[in-house]
Amino acid sequence: MSANANLVASIEALLGAAKGYDVDNPDHITRVNMLGRLEALHYQLEDPTEAMFRQLTNYSETSAVRTLRQMNVLEKIPREGSISSKQLAANTGTNEEVLTRLIRVLTSTGVLKALGGDVYAHTSRSLAFLDTAEVEFWDLCVDEIAPIAYKMPEYVATHESGSIFNPRQSPFSWGNDAEGKTFYEFLLDHPDRLKRFNTAMTTQESALPVLGMFPFTSLLKADADPSRAFIVDVAGGRGQSLLQIKQEIEAAGGDMGKGKVILQDRKAVLDAVPDEQIPGVEKMVIDFFQSQPVKSKSHFYLSISRLCCVCHLVLSGFLLLTDWFPTMSNPARILDFPAALTHYFCNPYLLSHRRTNLLPPTNHAQLARRRVSQNPAKHRRAMAPDSRLLIGEMVVPDVPEGVDKTVYWMDLCMLIIGGKERSEKEFSALLGSAGLKLVKIWRNKLGSQTVIECHLR
Repeated sequence: MSANANLVASIEALLGAAKGYDVDNPDHITRVNMLGRLEALHYQLEDPTEAMFRQLTNYSETSAVRTLRQMNVLEKIPREGSISSKQLAANTGTNEEVLTRLIRVLTSTGVLKALGGDVYAHTSRSLAFLDTAEVEFWDLCVDEIAPIAYKMPEYVATHESGSIFNPRQSPFSWGNDAEGKTFYEFLLDHPDRLKRFNTAMTTQESALPVLGMFPFTSLLKADADPSRAFIVDVAGGRGQSLLQIKQEIEAAGGDMGKGKVILQDRKAVLDAVPDEQIPGVEKMVIDFFQSQPVKSKSHFYLSISRLCCVCHLVLSGFLLLTDWFPTMSNPARILDFPAALTHYFCNPYLLSHRRTNLLPPTNHAQLARRRVSQNPAKHRRAMAPDSRLLIGEMVVPDVPEGVDKTVYWMDLCMLIIGGKERSEKEFSALLGSAGLKLVKIWRNKLGSQTVIECHLR
């Protein structure tokens, strides 16, 4: 097919998809597929040199948004109507010329709207920076990660090639004059940045999918014992994930009555969650390193943080599997502790997802490693033959697909702080070295988020 015929075919395919698209009641899968077609069409039409310089537009847009947010300019633009640059400068106490030049960047990319005569208005894209909770995570990436990303050429020019995999010599540690400390240890030395990290991760967690991947209703078939709790969310924070799971199982006819759904966390976390926000859920205070109070073979849901990247940190009530970075001599040890949870909790199902509240560690990390390393085989045997370990994680596709680039820029974030996102092949090898078999990856239709199902080999 000639280049021209290929271009026409791409446009006709997009037109066909558009004819079946309901703007008033949008289907997200169709919308994402259309965006993919548009992106492919853009790549066909764009000159390579134009594409090169478009990268400068991207960083300029990010810089302009972050600067205007810092100056509280977006808040001063009326949500309805418009405002002149002169009035906006007066309202914010900023220089009109500087303000106008920053705003121009955003009107050129459609974030703000120019009405002529130095008069500007919001768009849905600019309002997203005011109305969406995820903007906290965006700020974190822009302020903490992006500056280091731009210094990566200097880092690789001044370090041995393997240094980047050492979390104590990571680009983040180097860029903050803190080599010798991990990303998390650095945060613990800076309470203001630690607090910000917690807030950002909390908002990011709320935006990530829980349902639509692993069929939680299948647990009903595997668990017919009415005398035991059905599911326990260990270190479950405010219980958002647990509520979604509960509602899906109830919709399928599952009995989620008293004592069936339990939310476990530290007392300070649970005290901040009003009972009316989690109807039908029993709150239970725990110390993650003491005996699990629920002794029956319930289904356990363990939340693990995205930025902690299946590697390393202990919180005061529970462990984030973030202390064993990918460079350790035996990275499979990071899976010894999840397997050990079946020993402590006697559970046939363990879901590993996200955790958000990063707190000052105690000596629990050393304690946990010692418990596992003394007899890791014992802990793996604690998983019953029918036990399943379910890991909520992004999986890097073998070939880039779709318009969602999250897994790729997240992997760059992980590289900067000393972690990594993994492919299916890498997960399979890691699980295999820990005595586990990858059974299936349950994928999200709109992105790279998955639930990885595995059991003992």
